[in-house]
Amino acid sequence: MAQDSKTAAADLGTLHEFHGVQPVLPVADAARAARYFCDVLGFELDFIAGEPPSYARVKKGDRSYGDPVYIRLWQCGRREAQAWRGEIVIHVGQDVDGLHAAYVRRGVSVIEPPMSQPWGLREFAIREPDGHVLRFCGYL
Repeated sequence: MAQDSKTAAADLGTLHEFHGVQPVLPVADAARAARYFCDVLGFELDFIAGEPPSYARVKKGDRSYGDPVYIRLWQCGRREAQAWRGEIVIHVGQDVDGLHAAYVRRGVSVIEPPMSQPWGLREFAIREPDGHVLRFCGYL
């Protein structure tokens, strides 16, 4: 019976065509966070909702070079910064080092410089103003 349950659970993802993940980041100010993601990190505003704004989604990509990346920004008040809150990994199709250099020029808080990892990725990590870690990586 346990094997049948695993098969049934796995089949639901295929049957219903699960695709894409849209993480939701709690932020202190949705409009400010959306501006940062767009103006500094290179995303596009997909939508912003509420009056005043309290929920937004940014995106990058149009399926011409892979699936788009979507990140939802949910305004839920200021939280105390924690040493580690989790992270989002964003795959980059080319020139991870060039992206890192561009972010440094824009004053982005880099917490780990580009490094080639033994698992076949070159990656670096940043911390955005609400304390979330974004890790950008590309295949070696």
